[in-house]
Amino acid sequence: MDNSTYVALSQLTALERQLDVTANNIANANSNGFKAARVLFESYLQQDDASASGEGTNYLIDRGSYLDDAPGALVQTGNALDMALTGQGWFAYELADGRTAYGRDGSFVLDAQGRMVTASGAQVLDAGGAPLNIPPEFASTVSISADGVISSTEGGVLGQVGVFTLPDRQSLSRTGGGMFLPENGNAQLQPDDTGTQILQGAVESSNVQAVSEVTRLIDIQQAYQHALNLVSSEDDLKKEMLSRIGQTS
Repeated sequence: MDNSTYVALSQLTALERQLDVTANNIANANSNGFKAARVLFESYLQQDDASASGEGTNYLIDRGSYLDDAPGALVQTGNALDMALTGQGWFAYELADGRTAYGRDGSFVLDAQGRMVTASGAQVLDAGGAPLNIPPEFASTVSISADGVISSTEGGVLGQVGVFTLPDRQSLSRTGGGMFLPENGNAQLQPDDTGTQILQGAVESSNVQAVSEVTRLIDIQQAYQHALNLVSSEDDLKKEMLSRIGQTS
């Protein structure tokens, strides 16, 4: 197989990865608190052997992805239990299977037991890392301060929403609802120390720019087709060469 074919295949592999990431970004353009992912590529130069006189061959390598932590727009909802984070901190949730996840979705409700949960049923954790519970009768009248302290109309403290530091991105995996899970499923919660504040009655929307992502998707598809055309052209050239050799023989 010629180097040009290997180069095209390396590009196709990288483009497939970028296509998956971009498609996932678009699918979550309307998910509260979702953070877009970006793919990192790198050029790898393979030196020619001693019998060749060229400068080597460049291949495209997928070096992984990173989290775009740009803030999403804040949308006022008027719901007393909705919260938006302004800063680098993250909410923490306990999933149905007991694992701890991180996220920025602050659209919360109370279930029948008074547990503060997300739309998917994940329990919101308090500042101590325990599931947050408040009496259901206070659901529409609570006051939530910038540091997450939940108070009743009478001034009694009902709890405090936890705001935590996101661990090393490489130790996390994405799950539904824009959440992140530690590899072992157990998070060592570290309180946020960057001054993140909570805004009551609002949610943070996704930071995905739908138009930009769709444009990127079109560019990826076009680049993918060009790479396929290169592989096809190389194949056609080989067939023609073999055909001519056969005719000469």
